[in-house]
Amino acid sequence: MRDPSNLAEYKKMYPVFKDIPDNEFTYFNGRWLISAKALKQLAYKHKNKELLKLIEKVESK
Repeated sequence: MRDPSNLAEYKKMYPVFKDIPDNEFTYFNGRWLISAKALKQLAYKHKNKELLKLIEKVESK
């Protein structure tokens, strides 16, 4: 199934993104992408240690 081009519909399909502001999304090549800031917010919210380590590693460069 293709991701919808409407952001509101996309957020309904994937509720994990409901708290991410719309301006943190970009529609590119038929897919919704989130910003690094949004990714970091999700990692902290869900306490994803592996993702937090990756973010820390990327930000330290």
